[in-house]
Amino acid sequence: LLLDKTGTITLGNRQAVELIPVDGTGIMDLAETAQLASLSDETPEGRSIVVLVKEKYGLRGRSVGVSESAPEMKFIPFSSHTRMSGVDSGDTIIRKGAADAVFDHMNGWGQPVSAELERAIDAIAQAGGTPLVVTRNGKALGVIHLKDIVKGGIKERFSQLRRMGIKTVMITGDNRLTAATIAAEAGVDDF
Repeated sequence: LLLDKTGTITLGNRQAVELIPVDGTGIMDLAETAQLASLSDETPEGRSIVVLVKEKYGLRGRSVGVSESAPEMKFIPFSSHTRMSGVDSGDTIIRKGAADAVFDHMNGWGQPVSAELERAIDAIAQAGGTPLVVTRNGKALGVIHLKDIVKGGIKERFSQLRRMGIKTVMITGDNRLTAATIAAEAGVDDF
């Protein structure tokens, strides 16, 4: 039995739960940049980032540089093709997205992926979360931790299927570490 992870094995609406600054970035700088990168992201994940930043750091659109006097802002909505969202404002290019997609973006700027950034991404993935990297002008500022919740009782259901001789396989576009953690938590046979 092949099952999609998001919305079938998990509740489906991953929520931003933490911001992790890297390489000397201040938490408020990361919060402001993550908020700007998420303003045009209409996904539940994008909305949850805006809510997290508003609730935890007290930031609203106008306090993060969205004003009449700011250079014209061109918002880049999230797409499944680019796997990023963001905003272009004058000489400032902000992006937020899946680590591999953002690494390609950083590479275009000649920016390296630091060991601290890799550690933050791995820690989130090993905890079963999804890491989103935030950059400004190609430099990584930090990582957003999106948490996906396994549905209650699903492990028991998979045990019942196994007793009936049915093998369960989880299908996901998430990175391998995240997929392995969710698969173990959910009790599927493979992923």
